[in-house]
Amino acid sequence: MDTALGLMAYIGALGLTALASVLLAGFVAVRARGLPGAWTLVTFLCGVALWSLAMAAPAMLGARAAPFTLTVIALSPLPAAAFVHLVFAFALCGALRPVAWASYGVACVATIAGIVLGVGKIAPWHGFAGAFVPSLTGWGVLGVAAALSMTGHIRLFQTWRRQSGLHRDQAGAVFVSSGIGLLALTGFAFPALGIEAYPLPVLALPLYSVALVYAVLRHRFMAADVWARRGLVWLLLLAGAGGAAALIATLPLALAGRPEGFVATWAALAGAMALGLLVMAPLKRLTDRMVFPGAKLDVEPWRDALAQVPDEQALGELANAMLRQHLGLAADGPGLAISGESVTLNGWDDAPAALRHTAVRIAGLAEEAARRLASARRMVEAEREARLAELGALAATIAHDLRNPLGIVQMAATAAPPEIRVEIGEQVGRMNALVTDILDYARAWTITPRPIELASYLSGFGVPVEVPEGMMLHADPAALRRALTNLVDNAKAMGGAMGNGCTIIADGHSIDICDNGPGIAPEIAGSLFKPFVSRRAGGTGLGLAIVRRIMEAHGGNATVAQREGWTTCFRLTFGPDLRARP
Repeated sequence: MDTALGLMAYIGALGLTALASVLLAGFVAVRARGLPGAWTLVTFLCGVALWSLAMAAPAMLGARAAPFTLTVIALSPLPAAAFVHLVFAFALCGALRPVAWASYGVACVATIAGIVLGVGKIAPWHGFAGAFVPSLTGWGVLGVAAALSMTGHIRLFQTWRRQSGLHRDQAGAVFVSSGIGLLALTGFAFPALGIEAYPLPVLALPLYSVALVYAVLRHRFMAADVWARRGLVWLLLLAGAGGAAALIATLPLALAGRPEGFVATWAALAGAMALGLLVMAPLKRLTDRMVFPGAKLDVEPWRDALAQVPDEQALGELANAMLRQHLGLAADGPGLAISGESVTLNGWDDAPAALRHTAVRIAGLAEEAARRLASARRMVEAEREARLAELGALAATIAHDLRNPLGIVQMAATAAPPEIRVEIGEQVGRMNALVTDILDYARAWTITPRPIELASYLSGFGVPVEVPEGMMLHADPAALRRALTNLVDNAKAMGGAMGNGCTIIADGHSIDICDNGPGIAPEIAGSLFKPFVSRRAGGTGLGLAIVRRIMEAHGGNATVAQREGWTTCFRLTFGPDLRARP
């Protein structure tokens, strides 16, 4: 290989390793500092960066780099001890503390010996201005560092053999990444061993730091942080793509030798750089597509699909499923939440800009669909209110036209025999009750909430009550009494006379009215709260519909609930501002 080009590649690889190690150390310190062994990993990465600079300095400065380089080499057992500490912490070993102390102790002794006795010299080698050549003491210091590194690798291998699942996979990944580092370090032994060959293994060193951090953090931290995981994958793949591009770019010079003359050299270098850029561009695009899928979005199919959903829950489920499938995210990964007409992105704060932009666009489509749903719901509600207003006006007319004749009929019946008078009274009462129910269902319920002490309030309905003492509820007493009366009357009729088969149960969120009657017939279960549907003979079929209207006016709802020990329970829930408080 051309000497100038080889020197440039050597210094570039070591400089890139130092830069990557410092950046990754900062990344771990900021994002994973709470994990066991995180600060040890930071220390080790800083040691790798310092070692890389120390080995690059002689190639650039020659003997002038000796004080810095020889000192760092004397300190090299300390990062090796940090590696042992890191491995035993990762392996969750119970002997972590004594092993760590022993490793640091041996490393300190070797470091002191190297500093006091000297570790070697800087001498020209193979066209380089300088390279490290160890002394006997230097060999000993490097031997201690190598022994510590081998200890860590042996422990990794044991972990890989004994563990299973993710922990086994991670141990294997750390072992492989460290193997990359050991392979790269063999290149630094060429000058010491007198090998007159270019130290090609050193060029693999930039991959080491990225591979090690990814292997250590992949299953403990990155599984919970999808963006950090993808960022590291991107760095790793991009480093590989860059290495491949650099290799291809150097082929012309490596094969043809260094051209003579300035113009020829410039033309060869320009051609090599152009070839490298041509290779780098598609590799980078491939890397981006592998790590950050879904950059392109055809909105029309999305808009059409989201427009078909019937409610907010289905809209949220569909939007999240399509979003995660489009971007290749896990089912429990970042998503969006829909509340009314607003859409909120959850878990996207640290997402790359391109992916976040895609998520924002999809959230916009979901928000558009949510607004359509809300608009349709308002139209349905307005139409319903208009029909109820018409029904209310009709009911008021019917009440006026019926009640006067009913009063006349009842007064005329006073002269009839007793048994006929009783029958007429019962039928007139039923007709009056039906008119009252129609008026109550059709009226626009407006409430005036005020504090109600539940225990005393509920005791007035003549059935057993289960409610915490002193619990308060904000509600309209008259409207709530109307709803509870309807439900209690139903429960008494279905559960037994005198309330023996029914009860009222209240907590901080709802009021349940339960009975032990025959239950709800399956054929009316789905339409129980609709007008003119009744679960008992002789009922008007408006009682439950009125209850729901009253509860909607309170910002809540009336539903069927399940409680152990009871066949049927109706539950009244209130809006958040009206719920019971102790």
